[in-house]
Amino acid sequence: MLGIIGGSGLYELVSGKEKRIKTRFGTATVVLGALSGSPCAFIARHGKKHSIPPHMINHRANISALAQLGVTDVLATSSVGIISDYSIGDLVIVRDFVSLGQAITFFDDFSKGLRHTDMSEPYDPGLVRSVIGAAKQEGIRLKDDGILAHASGPRFETKAEIKALGKLGANLVGMTSVPEAILANELGIRFANLAIASNFAAGISKIPLTAEEVLKTVKRKETKVLRIVGGVAREV
Repeated sequence: MLGIIGGSGLYELVSGKEKRIKTRFGTATVVLGALSGSPCAFIARHGKKHSIPPHMINHRANISALAQLGVTDVLATSSVGIISDYSIGDLVIVRDFVSLGQAITFFDDFSKGLRHTDMSEPYDPGLVRSVIGAAKQEGIRLKDDGILAHASGPRFETKAEIKALGKLGANLVGMTSVPEAILANELGIRFANLAIASNFAAGISKIPLTAEEVLKTVKRKETKVLRIVGGVAREV
């Protein structure tokens, strides 16, 4: 079954029965429904009314709940800032990430042995191909080779931080989806991230950054995102 995580502005990609799933890390709210005739499980990352800020999202409960429901593949959508290479409104498939020093894991105890997860390919190549194929079939232009830097938020980044992240190889920056990629990989769940380039990052933007700007861009791209996600749902 496909799991879908909706980011900023994408709170109701799937309609269905809302269910609260208890996990050992807390309770997650999941909508069980169907997309393109295929069953799926949907989580609104920030809640239906965007009431959960980035640093307060219970990623471990969300990914655990999807695993408990039998989800094998997760497609996350996220709004991201542009460091380089892209334009506002671009839809981008993410291929790698930069997240140094921000600890999130299911493995809090090594009493039963060491657990160090390989992250050579954090975004599953097969699922990534499905996203690219769905976009092509829908006639939607999808940019490739996103390298996403993780920032914990809820503040936007400083100009110095963006400059440093660019030197580390990142061309995008976001506050939420990288922890999901890490946790999904730890559980052996295939993961892909469809990113919406919603604003230029600090130092690149000529105007002050606002959440309203982000949501406005996401709203313009909502229909295309839904068409791509629906295409993936048919295939998984």
